[in-house]
Amino acid sequence: MRSRGILHSHWVSFLFLCPAIVLLVLHRQIGFSDALNVATPPGEREARLFNWLLVLVFSIGVVSFICHTFVLLNQGWRLVFIKLICLAVYWSAFLMLA
Repeated sequence: MRSRGILHSHWVSFLFLCPAIVLLVLHRQIGFSDALNVATPPGEREARLFNWLLVLVFSIGVVSFICHTFVLLNQGWRLVFIKLICLAVYWSAFLMLA
């Protein structure tokens, strides 16, 4: 039986979603506002930049998750569907909490 590397495991792609969760928790702990494209009053510039960083990290994580999922497509469609459902739940939860 040939062992597969860790990158050939479907579980690795879930690690791509973790940095956005860490940033969201940090965002809540710091108490930044949720402003993205509004006129930035003095003192809110850091919050706006952090929020854009959060959006960027979230987007990169989701794209990496999807790419990794479809690279491992030869391991079966069942896992792909399960992972896409997990991604939809993650996306929904993230939007509700962010």
